[in-house]
Amino acid sequence: MNKRAVFLIAGAGVCWSFAGLLSKFAPWSALSLVGFRALIAVLLLGWSRRSFRPVHSLGNWLGGAGVVSTAILFIYANKLTSAANAIVLQYAMPAVVIVVQAVLFRVIPKKKDMVATVLVTAGILLCFSQGMGGESDDALIGDLLALLSSVTWALVFLAARMPNVDAVSYVYMGNLLGCGFLISLPFDRGIGTGGWEGWLAAAAMGLCLGIGYICFGKGLGGGLSPTAAAIVSIVEPILNPIWVFLFKGEDPGYLAILGAVIVLATVTWHSIASGGGGFD
Repeated sequence: MNKRAVFLIAGAGVCWSFAGLLSKFAPWSALSLVGFRALIAVLLLGWSRRSFRPVHSLGNWLGGAGVVSTAILFIYANKLTSAANAIVLQYAMPAVVIVVQAVLFRVIPKKKDMVATVLVTAGILLCFSQGMGGESDDALIGDLLALLSSVTWALVFLAARMPNVDAVSYVYMGNLLGCGFLISLPFDRGIGTGGWEGWLAAAAMGLCLGIGYICFGKGLGGGLSPTAAAIVSIVEPILNPIWVFLFKGEDPGYLAILGAVIVLATVTWHSIASGGGGFD
């Protein structure tokens, strides 16, 4: 397995893991957050690509659609249900990747792939078991949106398998599409109530998103398969509650700590066991 690609994908997960904490300081609407952080990500990605022109191909359009759809669904889910529910349901994604690759690409998962997926899923459920179970209609809608985001998030990984595709180009395209939601900024009452802290938090979200996608694109471009990248990126939902605990004082609980240990140990084991090949 390409160790540099693994570290890049893991680095992307670390960057994205700050979104949950930062969103608590930005009382903006979901669409405003999508548009503003996408604008910053576009600037960073364009600089990284040395071009602000999108590259058109079916794979790049599908990957871009996955990027912007995931952003919208996830942020809306966070507004309607708990952050724990939103992140754990989104990270049903590795199972989606395995199933789609088996059905569409006839890639049969290896035994260790299935074991790793089961273990990391169990670890995530432990991490967020204390936050599950919203009872309101809004919470149910949020849970459904988060579950749907696991499908769109899987599309972001699977697009890398298509011909004439470049991961950096399609995450750039996805954020370029997200910039269209900047139109909601003048009508967002939450911007006025958030003050400068809201602007700072939204800007930080954009920086984390952009840097994370640069790492993500380079990691997928470095030869790491979609399934391997899906497993490694699960550091995001593990770190997310840790940042909230450190900066907001929310104790994740012993189950969350146990889940984090299981997931991190599984990712480490799988990376070593995969040797030079990783996931197919």
